[in-house]
Amino acid sequence: MLEKSVIEDIPEKPGVYIFKKSNEYVYIGKSKNLKKRLSSHFLFKEEKSKLIIEESDKLETIIVKNEKESLLLEATLIYKYKPKYNVMLKESESYVYIRISDDEFPYVEITRNRKKGGKYFGPYTNIGFVRLFLEVLQKVLNFRNCKKSLEKIKKPCLNYYLKTCIAPCLKEKENKNLYIKIIEKLENVLNGNYDYVRNFVENKMLYHSKMLDFENAAKYRDLLFSFDSLMKSQGVILNDNRNVDYIAFRDNMFTILKVRSGILVSKLFYESALTFEEFLFQFYYGLKSDLPEKIVFNQKIKLDFTVPITLPKDEKDIYIYEIALENLNEHVKTIKFNKRVLLKMKEILNLKKIPLRIEGTDISHRNGKYTVASLVVFENGYPKKEEYRRYKLGNILDDYESIRMFIRKRYSKHKLPDLLFIDGGKGQVNAAIQELEKMSLDVDVVGIAKEEELIVVRGGVIKLEHTDDVLRTLIFIRDETHRVANTFSGHLKLKSYKVSKLDDISGIGSKRKKQLLMKFKTLENIKNAPLYELEKIVGKKLAMRIKEEL
Repeated sequence: MLEKSVIEDIPEKPGVYIFKKSNEYVYIGKSKNLKKRLSSHFLFKEEKSKLIIEESDKLETIIVKNEKESLLLEATLIYKYKPKYNVMLKESESYVYIRISDDEFPYVEITRNRKKGGKYFGPYTNIGFVRLFLEVLQKVLNFRNCKKSLEKIKKPCLNYYLKTCIAPCLKEKENKNLYIKIIEKLENVLNGNYDYVRNFVENKMLYHSKMLDFENAAKYRDLLFSFDSLMKSQGVILNDNRNVDYIAFRDNMFTILKVRSGILVSKLFYESALTFEEFLFQFYYGLKSDLPEKIVFNQKIKLDFTVPITLPKDEKDIYIYEIALENLNEHVKTIKFNKRVLLKMKEILNLKKIPLRIEGTDISHRNGKYTVASLVVFENGYPKKEEYRRYKLGNILDDYESIRMFIRKRYSKHKLPDLLFIDGGKGQVNAAIQELEKMSLDVDVVGIAKEEELIVVRGGVIKLEHTDDVLRTLIFIRDETHRVANTFSGHLKLKSYKVSKLDDISGIGSKRKKQLLMKFKTLENIKNAPLYELEKIVGKKLAMRIKEEL
């Protein structure tokens, strides 16, 4: 524990202070007056201050010139070291980024964290939009998405022959210069210049049409249609090229609407006790790319920041900002409602804890084959789909044994949730409880009996009205576990069918089968693919045979 004497020589200047335990960062703060701020910590007015000082054995300070420098330095250190007692930006959902790696020939990937080097664009709300967006961009720009070391690659992969990658793995000098230009164009697009993509594709379509090359003209026509449909799917289109972030703030909740090239690409929610200024520095730190031209906020802010901060000025700014406020208010309402429901759930079901984290499972099989268990996760009443898991259990027909196997697989390696939900009645719930007890694990387990939708708890059942929020929440979790399990079991069966169906076609060996599945993903896509696309992979004769037999 630190003694108050450590602050005797601290100057009354702006700067950042760091509490440490050995080399571990406990807390990082900033102040216009370091001495005054640190003195307040040692008054122990807040429980948090007491915990920080009791846990620390070292105090460091860094003097800066002004408040902007202290905000920036604090954000930098928090981002890098993630101290135990610092308030971090808490996402209501886990958002995704597009990352361009910092390799000599950069690859492009979708990621949920910013731990590696490289350039990041985002965050984005809708991963489906991001995947389709990158798919279109790869067809237009031909960048690589494989993470393999280029030193280990001896020949180009299928993407090179499909003309969706220029194969930087060939390491030709002119290829390198071309690839660098491709990445520069990609960064330009991801920074909001979506018109480049549309104009490029449209010009290609018109060129091939003029040259009477109708096959390629049709290809670019379809690509243009895909791009336009993707942009329209985002809902709000302003018909101008503004790149603006609209930020609304209340009750420790921030909402950001990201508009790029006049299109709403992300709707983000963050929960945090940070001030608006602290939020700005933490959110935008590390985003060296994809910065807006301006930030719109509904209060005057005097802050020397990287991006201008303005009030809503024109009609479109006011329109989008009203959407941001409306979304923020609805989100705050939902959070408060979820907290009430979870507290009520604890009381009605007599749980040990408020079920802030609920994990649910269901077993699915196809006549005793392709048996799987789903694992869905809900935190604070919201599904965390990035933490969903699927477990293969072999060919087991016994539901109880399947549940026991799932419990062993999951909880021999992972922490227990506040509540474990089982899609099933007394037998399934008891099987889970017994297996957990064998493993000396203690967690509340509940289920729902399907016939009357009774809530099954240890030692009995609870009947609630169908309109009760607790029952409706559990039914929603039940339906989600069922959906994930059924989809995965069906996928395994289809995969087995898919492989055997391709094996039946003369001329398709394991290599060609792999190439087809890498490109088209599913048997249905292979079946519906244009003949010219199949010909690129297997040749005209075999492409015709595939069409005939599928």
